[in-house]
Amino acid sequence: MAATTQDGATPPGPRGVLLALGDDADILRAIDTPGSGMRVVRRCADTAELLGAALAGLGTLAVVGTDFDELDRSVLDRLNRAGVSGLLLAPDGDRERWESAGWPVESAAAPAAAVCARLRLIARGHTSSPDPRPDAPMTSTPAAAAASTTTASAPPAGAVAAADLWEEFDAAPALPPSFSPQPEAVGPAGAPATAHARAAAVGDAEPGGLVVVWGPHGAPGRTTVAAALASGLTGDTILVDADIEAPSLTQLLGLPEDSSALATAARLASRGRLDAETLDRILIPVSEGRRLLTGLGRPGRWRELPPAAMPEVWERCRRAAAWTVVDVAGGRIDDAVDDFTLEPGRGAVTADLLRSADVVVIVGAGDPIGVRRLLQLMDDLDGDLRPNGRVEVVVNRVRASTAGPSPQRAVREALARFGDLEDVVVLPDDAQTADRCLMEGRSVLEAAPGSPLGRALAELVDRVDPRSGASARAEHIGRGARLRRLTSRLRTQRQPKATSARAAAATPSAGPTGAVSSPGAPTPAPPPPPEEGPVAAAGPNAARSAIAAMDPRASLSPSASDGSARRRSGRHRA
Repeated sequence: MAATTQDGATPPGPRGVLLALGDDADILRAIDTPGSGMRVVRRCADTAELLGAALAGLGTLAVVGTDFDELDRSVLDRLNRAGVSGLLLAPDGDRERWESAGWPVESAAAPAAAVCARLRLIARGHTSSPDPRPDAPMTSTPAAAAASTTTASAPPAGAVAAADLWEEFDAAPALPPSFSPQPEAVGPAGAPATAHARAAAVGDAEPGGLVVVWGPHGAPGRTTVAAALASGLTGDTILVDADIEAPSLTQLLGLPEDSSALATAARLASRGRLDAETLDRILIPVSEGRRLLTGLGRPGRWRELPPAAMPEVWERCRRAAAWTVVDVAGGRIDDAVDDFTLEPGRGAVTADLLRSADVVVIVGAGDPIGVRRLLQLMDDLDGDLRPNGRVEVVVNRVRASTAGPSPQRAVREALARFGDLEDVVVLPDDAQTADRCLMEGRSVLEAAPGSPLGRALAELVDRVDPRSGASARAEHIGRGARLRRLTSRLRTQRQPKATSARAAAATPSAGPTGAVSSPGAPTPAPPPPPEEGPVAAAGPNAARSAIAAMDPRASLSPSASDGSARRRSGRHRA
């Protein structure tokens, strides 16, 4: 019969522990020691077995070696979602890069007693590692919080068996100094001595801004807007193609198709190997001060961007540039977690970006269908998907053929009336400029800043970063282009007159006969008619010849002279 407390409740049994280690004999014996309050329930041979045991609810604690096959942040994230917290055992040289994974890290060379004692602390809810990230949003994982809540709601000291176990733990000898959990080391002037904090204390610039370009399905120009923002914002910029549906920044900028730099960064971040030097190597220079993190080659690869690893990628980009502009897929976001595999949906990366971005640029189409989709998308930005940063609404391809004779005013009035959107940026339908920039492989603010589309995009850049002065530059360039066109037109109009004058001066004077007139020379007067004089006496056949010339029938009747001539020729033949 199971033991009961004075209140009649059954005391909690030992906590189940999952082991995922290579050599785990010593740790196994230490955990299964009577009075430890823990018990090993599964020795996992691979990651699949570890996840299966966690999803089945066999244990709530885990001890995992960092050299375990296929271990990364996505595995730890799924363990957290399954309600499993635990401890990572890493070699001394790899501890620093695993400390940002969210789980406490202990040295792989630590004695089994130290590992067991650290696991007891985690079981009691003390999950802070000796060297946590200073910018981490919370000091415990969701699973640890759940475990802490469960422990707090368990029967208190009245549970005799559990109380005895913790009393034995409190009476246990102290841990060796080299392995006991220590508070975070503090450097000069109270600065934390972690690697992440040391980099900030050395004098690195504060993290840059994060801009996300998003929009409803069918909204054209998200990629064009993202490229223009990256080229117009102040300071160095990193342009990221995170569109998992139809990535196109590589083609828009005229770059050759290559492997996905974003997938490489995510893979390195998931294993704690992404640093500033590695990120700099995988970024592709586009122009001065602008680099590109290329996206996935096809939509089916979206699982290569695990949501658990992407925050580290964005943090590295923020520290490497003044601005990070991310182009994401349009449409509604599906970030629901699968109930069976506990994997987040394909829209989880976009959802996290919307929550953490400093500025969210939402691009819609300037026609009735596009405006309706834009308003529906804005209505869906409630609850967890509501951006924490500033939202800028952009309406693209606004034209009279779909919005009436005053298209910009009509679009603004519709958004203000039905969506309460008073301040929006309107981009004209300048297809010729967009096509030219596409063929040149440059952004609009690089190839045509003075065009109508370029000036409208410059206004958007100034909204995102008022220090950029993009509108003033675009207006100056546009004014210079207009002056050059006007000067060229005037020069073309004056050129034919000057050419005619030079040709007339260079042509020699024509003689009395056979003169060749030039285009600019005056037309010579026609020769005078011959003077009238006495008519010469006509012969006997003159009148007949004149009549024959006027009357065609006269030329057909034989004359007398013709008959006498035929008679003479006949006598000669006879």
